[in-house]
Amino acid sequence: MIKILILLLIAGNAMAIEEANFRVIADDGALEIRQYPPHVVAETLVQGEFKDVGNNAFRRLAGYIFGKNDAEENIAMTAPVTQQATEDGYIVRFYMPAEHNLDDLPVPLDDSVNIYEAAGGVFAVLRYKGGWKQDSYLKHKDQLIAQLEQNAAWQISGEPTWARYNSPLMPSFLRTNEILIPVEPR
Repeated sequence: MIKILILLLIAGNAMAIEEANFRVIADDGALEIRQYPPHVVAETLVQGEFKDVGNNAFRRLAGYIFGKNDAEENIAMTAPVTQQATEDGYIVRFYMPAEHNLDDLPVPLDDSVNIYEAAGGVFAVLRYKGGWKQDSYLKHKDQLIAQLEQNAAWQISGEPTWARYNSPLMPSFLRTNEILIPVEPR
């Protein structure tokens, strides 16, 4: 078992993937505030239960980056994969590698996958380790909201997004996750 864990850790580091670009603009130890520039994403809307939508959306989005597009082109995987609740279901997004822009990305063959440039913004971020269960997400989301409600400098200006950074092969206790909430100065 120890050998398998070591191999997973080594493989995880050896297969480093590009992560979304951001700049930390404030960090008081309890709360990190980040500025994200605009970025190109592939996204899909999925209806269903919290625990199921990530898998369903991942299949669609992975299909796009692994060649299910009009150019049959493979596109590098990036991190994080984000998930956000809406009135219509959950929007799940893959960030496209920074080398790409809207003009050079192939068109998805799956009509439920959309490619567009998402606006940047300022976000309060809470990073945590652990699995992908809804209870853990809700606990950390509530923790970030509570921190923001007591913060004199920043106020919530949008809906939370859940960001997952690791492969499902990574043991759950080693997975890195984040909650991002749009904020603006008070």
